[in-house]
Amino acid sequence: MRSVDPRHLLQFHEIIRTGSFTRAAATLGLTQPALTRNMKLMEGRLGFELMVRSRQGIMPTPLGERILEEAGAVVLAERRISALTDNLRRGYEAELRVGCTPTLSLHALPQPVADFARDNPGVRLDMRQAHSQILKDMLYEGQVDVALGPPEIAARAPGASSCILFESPMVILASRYHPLAGRMAVTRTDLEAARWALHQPGSGIRIAADRLLAQIGLGESLQANELPSNMILSLLRMGDHLAVVPRYVLANTSLAGELVQIDSGKAQVSLSHAALWTDRSSSPAVGRFIEHMRRSLSRLGEV
Repeated sequence: MRSVDPRHLLQFHEIIRTGSFTRAAATLGLTQPALTRNMKLMEGRLGFELMVRSRQGIMPTPLGERILEEAGAVVLAERRISALTDNLRRGYEAELRVGCTPTLSLHALPQPVADFARDNPGVRLDMRQAHSQILKDMLYEGQVDVALGPPEIAARAPGASSCILFESPMVILASRYHPLAGRMAVTRTDLEAARWALHQPGSGIRIAADRLLAQIGLGESLQANELPSNMILSLLRMGDHLAVVPRYVLANTSLAGELVQIDSGKAQVSLSHAALWTDRSSSPAVGRFIEHMRRSLSRLGEV
């Protein structure tokens, strides 16, 4: 049996990551001749060439690509072990890395996360924000243990499981000073003429917003600024834009008095929010966190 030294896999991963033996040797704390010798030893044991030189730097061969995937698992394991020992030294029994969408982070998670941290002092929480497209990669690549976002992420991340936390209707919001805020009836023409602030394309909220707008009969002719969540709210407060957001945003007491819902007629679209994890990230801490979020956030489906 041809065994491969796990350290050589780590070194191979770093060479491909940096594209250079020289840079990899510097980050690994090795001399370049020693690193070259280790790679020749690994290739000799496997009986195949794993990398080639190109104008872009050192690149993996087709077999090297497959070996690189396995090396990535070793790198991830090393990082998890390092994090575990660091946490133990700091008095933590576990680390929980949570990825969430920006809107959830801004309007739904602050209190539930604070409550979980209070009730679980032995768990070190590492919260990260990203749009759903990026959350899928973070979950699949093991960068986070739990992702909070659209359940569709599970379909795009092989091996992922999901638990629905709540559903929230998509609504049109405006400042209470917006010209349409005082109207008894708002027409499609009114909405077409308005200025809009929409989330960036590809995000779960934007996909749901486009579905609602399509039901109303509004298309690409809308005058829309495509912005991150926090900037959308800033524009709304200025009083001259409309936005499509999940209704739970109004549960944020600091916004409830400033924003009002604009009638969208019979159009109805809901956005589901879920906790997602994989078999390799499953742990007692993950289970406790998901159950806590399920109980804490279920009320947002009633807002």
